[in-house]
Amino acid sequence: MSGEDPGAAGQLVPSPPQWRDVEGTALPLLCRVEQIAVDPAGGAMSFRLHQQGQLVGWDTMWLHVCFDHHQVPILLRPHLVRVLDSSWGSR
Repeated sequence: MSGEDPGAAGQLVPSPPQWRDVEGTALPLLCRVEQIAVDPAGGAMSFRLHQQGQLVGWDTMWLHVCFDHHQVPILLRPHLVRVLDSSWGSR
């Protein structure tokens, strides 16, 4: 998985240019996101609608999001989330 190193001195690691949320906001590593749509083919299940989590990585097709109170990253397409807070490590 790429995008896992938070960078020197805790700075945000910018996402690849193609990774933008539903509103066109860049998705930096470790930002807080909310699932805003349902699309099982894109990894967005209805029971996670409006749940929040943290972007912990990405690969060539998927974002890796750890939702609050869950330890296992979920794979989601970027257009199914909205950035809530792009401060590194914020809660």
